[in-house]
Amino acid sequence: MISFERSGTLVSKKFREFFLPTVLASMASQLGTIINGIIVGNLISPQAMAAVSACVPLNQITYAMAVLISIGSAGMIAVAAGKRQNDEADHIFSTVVTISIFAAIIWAICLIPNSAALTKFLSSAENLRPMIHEYLIIFVFRLPLYLMCFSWQTLMRTDGFAKVVSRGILLGQTTNVALSFALVSNGFGVTGAGIALLCSDAIGICYMLRKYFPSAERNRKFRNVLSDFGKFASQVASVLKSGIPVASSTALISVKVWAIYQILGTTGGADAMTLYAICMACLSVVSMCIAGCNGAMVPIIGILYGEKDFSGVRMLVRYVLRFALTLSGIFVVFTQIFPQVILSLYNLPSSLVESGETALRLFSISLLGVTVTFLTMYYYSTIQRRTAANILSWTEGIIVVVPAAWLLSQHFGLNGVWFAFILAEIVGFGVIFMYTKMVCKNSGGKLNDIFLIESTDPEILLDVSYLAEVDTAAKISHDARAILEQKGFDAAVALKVGVALEEMTLNIEKLNAGSKIDVDLRIKRGDGKIIIALRDNGKSFNPLEYSVAEEENLHTDGIMLLKNLAGEIKYSRVLSLNQTLIEI
Repeated sequence: MISFERSGTLVSKKFREFFLPTVLASMASQLGTIINGIIVGNLISPQAMAAVSACVPLNQITYAMAVLISIGSAGMIAVAAGKRQNDEADHIFSTVVTISIFAAIIWAICLIPNSAALTKFLSSAENLRPMIHEYLIIFVFRLPLYLMCFSWQTLMRTDGFAKVVSRGILLGQTTNVALSFALVSNGFGVTGAGIALLCSDAIGICYMLRKYFPSAERNRKFRNVLSDFGKFASQVASVLKSGIPVASSTALISVKVWAIYQILGTTGGADAMTLYAICMACLSVVSMCIAGCNGAMVPIIGILYGEKDFSGVRMLVRYVLRFALTLSGIFVVFTQIFPQVILSLYNLPSSLVESGETALRLFSISLLGVTVTFLTMYYYSTIQRRTAANILSWTEGIIVVVPAAWLLSQHFGLNGVWFAFILAEIVGFGVIFMYTKMVCKNSGGKLNDIFLIESTDPEILLDVSYLAEVDTAAKISHDARAILEQKGFDAAVALKVGVALEEMTLNIEKLNAGSKIDVDLRIKRGDGKIIIALRDNGKSFNPLEYSVAEEENLHTDGIMLLKNLAGEIKYSRVLSLNQTLIEI
């Protein structure tokens, strides 16, 4: 009988470690924009807030471009790292940095000379256009910088520098809020809010670059990818193809926001657009949770998937969904009970309060669906199930909501628009459920659930988790020997595996004395060999760099024995986790 079973403890701990700095970064970024809206809404007028919000589609398009460049590549880098293909990971990293610079230059050339034309495009309400143009004159300079900033932040986070990214964004957005308040209150109007955003991005990215590139802890190295243009072009195509599902969803948000503004502008005028701006602020609050979960989940999922650790993938995705729905659910319940608290932040006239409460209550229900939709979309994109991700993106993003908003507004007025958002989430789930059922049916039994991955790696012999303790070392050694002999392996081979595991477990315990270190262990067949895959969250230790002289320090007992037993040992440090492969 096996003494241990597989748990999601190690990967869920790593997720929580990444989540806090990632969500803080997202909070700082999103709250900076929301507070800017509150500042201009209170110090100027609610129409000024609507004018600033009308520029959201441009921000979303820029965000979509950054996502196209970086989000898919983050999963590709993580998968390559999970496969121990570090040269490939470096090449993808360098390609993304290069693309982002070129894209920012091209985007600036497209935007800066065309602010007047963009103003007319962004609003059907003519009385808002002067303020939109005033804000946009500065905002178009901020967008190319934001494109580069977001792309580089994603790469740094994938390399384990989530805390550096978080601090940089917090620094930048603190500057944004302080500067926005100072400029707007001193007569700069909405122009001041634009200047504040531009300065905050510049300060934040300078801090991150200063901390990241000189660090000895970073794994990714920059390569001159332009020296082989053919390979560069091929890599660009792969990166962009990988990012299309999430990027298209983000771009569709821009189209959706623009289309809904046009519908509201003709149905209820500037007042209806103001209510939608408040609903979008609520979406931004939930987006903080979604962005934090996605930013923490994607690199871990990529590594697990690259290692074919399918049980680990399932455990982490389930954990993240529960975690995210709990957080967004709390916000939705608060909105249902206390919508007036949210409305009070925006200095609304009393004539809009009742319709504002109805709008918030209806719109907030859709936020639960948005949480699941985006997490699922990022998951499918990471494991390269692009069709599934694209189906979610288009169905939830625009195919349902815009036509439904127009049709329902004809019969139910503004309330029909808010209900259309709920309908889009329901239809999106139904469509993706039917698609995954079809894929599983056509897989010949290889796939059997919505995750669209194998139940387990067929070569796996043992897949368990345990704490690295003296008492468990002998137990895990015994279990490994027993399962291998049960599977028909020679007793001598089973003994070598058992000894190797016992020595590694004792070494991890001794190196991290006083700390509880989680270990995930998988033993699998591979090319006539037994492969032991160990993952732990202890101190960095590379057995390949260990020498016999260190035995005297009593920190690494038995490693020389392990090296003599093993045919080959491979080691990498990924996301602050030790990843050790031992071939017997």
